[in-house]
Amino acid sequence: MIILNSNKELVRVEGWDDILSRPGFSNSLDPKEHELSGIVGQYAFAEKKPCGLSNCHTPHFKGYLVVTKSGRETNIGRDCGKKYFGIEFENMALQFDRDIRDKEARERLWSFSFGIDKVKDAISTLREGEHGADWAFNISRPLKDHDKSVPPTVRRQLAVMLKTGESMLKIDREATSQEYELEEARTGRPAKRPLLVQETIAEIKGLESLREENDLRQILVMDLEEHVKKFEELNIDVLTSRELAQESKWCGTVETQLELAAAALKSAQTLLKRENLEPLLNVIQDEAEQRSFKKYLGNLP
Repeated sequence: MIILNSNKELVRVEGWDDILSRPGFSNSLDPKEHELSGIVGQYAFAEKKPCGLSNCHTPHFKGYLVVTKSGRETNIGRDCGKKYFGIEFENMALQFDRDIRDKEARERLWSFSFGIDKVKDAISTLREGEHGADWAFNISRPLKDHDKSVPPTVRRQLAVMLKTGESMLKIDREATSQEYELEEARTGRPAKRPLLVQETIAEIKGLESLREENDLRQILVMDLEEHVKKFEELNIDVLTSRELAQESKWCGTVETQLELAAAALKSAQTLLKRENLEPLLNVIQDEAEQRSFKKYLGNLP
């Protein structure tokens, strides 16, 4: 690929023959007879191309198209440029690379700006609705943060399951007579009472929606919606190299963030079903807390 840097835009040239046929191009330029004026192009190929300097012709994969003060053009690799044109070439190469990055970033930002309404629509679609992200965020908060509608026992249970990655809800109960007999037969001595047995009673689905990286408000409001508002106020044409890099990097994450939000919402909708969370009543001993959690469950679909 060859990129030519004009004053207004990036010009992408299809092949090497297009360079060879450029007016003023020489594939055997004597660096002693010409003074470097600037870099006008950059190239990278799967096959090596010979250096255009008459005293070099070293094959290389990537390099620069340079123009001299006499108007002649040729191609050189970075090492050749540094060797024959010194620090002047190095500075030009650094500036050229920066200009290319900036122009490509501006192109990406302008392209993104033309489709920003679709991004805003996607955010709204995820947030709004009877069981959208706003609903899911608000209704799931008591499962993580202090709230009297969800007893601490339930929050602790969910926190342990999240930490261990375990989705199966287990409770301790006293062993049955048969289980006592089996334990005594196994150990050869009387079982100490009470003998507690861990029993799996249900699978709590969608727990991953409670993880920090799946925080719907953080993704949709803070990371996306707020940044979209900021982006719409930008003057893309006057952004600095640093600002261009930052905004271009963010634009590249938007699609992934929307996909993450959609997956997190789907998990939250799975979690926040009455039948899914109802088994957690089994870990609550206090009657008042049970009544409170039943009231919370009553708000779920």
